[in-house]
Amino acid sequence: MRLGIFTDVHADYEALVRVLRALEALAADSLVCLGDLVVHGQRPNEVVDLVRSLAIPTVGGNHDHGAVYYGSDPRLVFFNPKSELHTALTQPRLSDANRTYLAQLPERFHPVPDVCCVHACYRDRYGLLYSDTILAQLHADAPVPVTLSGHTHRTRIHVRQEDGSLVDIDPWESGAERVTYELDWERERYILNCGNTSQLLYDRLPAVCGLLDTKARTITWQRVYE
Repeated sequence: MRLGIFTDVHADYEALVRVLRALEALAADSLVCLGDLVVHGQRPNEVVDLVRSLAIPTVGGNHDHGAVYYGSDPRLVFFNPKSELHTALTQPRLSDANRTYLAQLPERFHPVPDVCCVHACYRDRYGLLYSDTILAQLHADAPVPVTLSGHTHRTRIHVRQEDGSLVDIDPWESGAERVTYELDWERERYILNCGNTSQLLYDRLPAVCGLLDTKARTITWQRVYE
């Protein structure tokens, strides 16, 4: 299986179209989205309509949850005032069908054996994978060798080695725009963080998509430009 991966679209329709074209060029057999389809961009319904029309399995991100339950769920977390403002502006713009769709998105699913998709962490859709403590907990919670995640907008390969030590790989350190790594999930466990699709946020990071080849046991990350 050649599994195409994207995440954190944030209602950026143009970037989503570019990423889907890139995944088609990578010859993905199937696609998954790791959440945050909406909030921040101006085209939330177009994004959700496209993902729904392609029947792409998608996990619910913190912004998807927020756009549905803003004003009614006191447990919502916002990382800055802009995030809350954009959530409040998105909610009334969603069609009834898309609001229902977002509300029904699962917190996790298994697209293939040995692989599980989440937005951030298994216990928390808001968890930021910036510390060894959080990463160690995520590895401990993982029911499978490979976890696919988004949320942070940082492309990373987080490895728990046989001896329990943690290794954090930034695939862009080499300067390449496409990188492929071999995975040994008989001996190691992996959190594969895709990065982001949206080009609308403050970080302005290039869009990224991934291709997990479960037969060859490789992960390919590719940056996507206009």
